[in-house]
Amino acid sequence: MFPRRRFAAALVPLLVLAAAGCAAPADPPQAVTDAPVTEVESDSVGAAMTTGLVSSTFACDSVASCSGASRFNEALCGTIDDPSGRTWTIPAEVNTSGATCVDIYNDCTGDGDNPDYLAQLSTVVVDGEGAEITATLFGDNFFELYVNGQYVCRDAIGFTPFNSSASRFQAAYPITYAVRLIDWGTHLGIGMEYDSYNVGDGGFIARFSDGAVTGADWRCQVFYAAPVDDVNCVGANRDTSACPREPECVGDPESCSALHWAVPDDWAAPGFDDTDWPAVSLYAADDVTRTPGYANYAELFGEAEFIWTKNLNIDNQVLCRVTIDAPASP
Repeated sequence: MFPRRRFAAALVPLLVLAAAGCAAPADPPQAVTDAPVTEVESDSVGAAMTTGLVSSTFACDSVASCSGASRFNEALCGTIDDPSGRTWTIPAEVNTSGATCVDIYNDCTGDGDNPDYLAQLSTVVVDGEGAEITATLFGDNFFELYVNGQYVCRDAIGFTPFNSSASRFQAAYPITYAVRLIDWGTHLGIGMEYDSYNVGDGGFIARFSDGAVTGADWRCQVFYAAPVDDVNCVGANRDTSACPREPECVGDPESCSALHWAVPDDWAAPGFDDTDWPAVSLYAADDVTRTPGYANYAELFGEAEFIWTKNLNIDNQVLCRVTIDAPASP
């Protein structure tokens, strides 16, 4: 299903950065298999371009199996080299050792609903003189939360099943909220999942107790996009909305390519200049997920909206930010 999109703003001018390293299940999962890197090429949109599956895989999530849910997919990562010899991590260089957020719902390593999640929160001190804020978060598939440049927590389940999360931290205004978002896949390097080689979708929503929510004031930029078979579909500022959800290479999946852009070291920091990043696109909840991890707790998210780039399907590593000058008025 193609998503119904409501664009928050027009494109901003082209941002050229140096060459980077970064779904609701519809079919039984398939394990990733190692395969040699196939032909690699370069492109003219400021990205590195690779073709085919990753050359090796490794576990990049602490969850290796589920005790409850039947549709478990382990979050694996892999590496692939571009023509210059640079190695990229697929889908992203995630924080594998950082603390996980507290589950509101988790039917994989938990019993599903967690009514005591608030009592299980501990406060991450970002700024000692700051306000204490609680966040409610849901990612399809995965997120990492940063506040004023400091890592706070990550999604407890990297791929599937889908869970919902909470976190508490202390931070001083102005506050920069930043998230790394990943739409995971089982066929690493070509952006597809399951036996059907489906092209999945992403999506993220969050609400903060200071009144901040995901919405039109956020900015997002893509750093890993796949599958593609013609780089000419990519427009200004990495706009992949003209790229087909299922390019012709889907008939021969291992011939599909991926685009990679380098992630700035300071992308989550308050002082990072994101003015050239595009404004987010907003999505209806039904275009992202109907899973219980979100649907059963939709009221917790209030006025928050699902955000992503213009392409919900092939933009697979997305970084998003917003800066809040003061708490919202009561």
